[in-house]
Amino acid sequence: MASSLSFAQPIRTPEGNMPMVHWAMLESTPSNMQAMGEIGARTVAPQTAKETGTYALYGAIDAKNHDLMRLLEIYESYEAYRIHSTSEAFQDYRAARLPMLKSLKILEANGIALEQKTSGVATVVFMHRYEVKPENLAQYQALAKQEAVRAVRDEAGVLGMFVTSEHDRPNVIHTMEMYEDQAAYEKYAGSAAYKDFQKQAKGFFVNVHEVVNLPAKITLSQKGFRHF
Repeated sequence: MASSLSFAQPIRTPEGNMPMVHWAMLESTPSNMQAMGEIGARTVAPQTAKETGTYALYGAIDAKNHDLMRLLEIYESYEAYRIHSTSEAFQDYRAARLPMLKSLKILEANGIALEQKTSGVATVVFMHRYEVKPENLAQYQALAKQEAVRAVRDEAGVLGMFVTSEHDRPNVIHTMEMYEDQAAYEKYAGSAAYKDFQKQAKGFFVNVHEVVNLPAKITLSQKGFRHF
């Protein structure tokens, strides 16, 4: 268990607001996702580290489709995103990946909870898509935010809990959950607090879809932390 709130911080703008969030879904031509990732690491990653308004770019590859990556992108503002997406490094990456890119979809989203540890490396990543009954949406958002804050604060192996809603369909919720390892995930999933959260949310959903990802190695960003 984390001994202090200093080990868990929300990602927020300097004004204390939710930052800009979107999801990018990239599909490569067959067997080229790794090569696309290597191009990004070589071209975009060094530039992104210098961009103060680019808070986090967290991605994972679908275990059932190794050519599909879902990327959660968090920026201070649309201007920060513009700076990132128009940089020379990103343009180089875009040109280099073009022969390998089968499809790209950007999904605009709103942050409900963007909670993570101040440092760590996640190796296990799950994503969920929840279609929530409209009449239960406000209650579910409150519960999900409460549980995200609690889990990152109190569970040592829970490194990040990100809960977002689609901009155009607020009752469609997308999450990314990051764990230190499989044991950390299993401990959290078996915890009394998580089971209580599930019990409270039971019956709220029209449908639920879980995405299991390949083992990852995501180093947590240290940008965008705000103390409240």
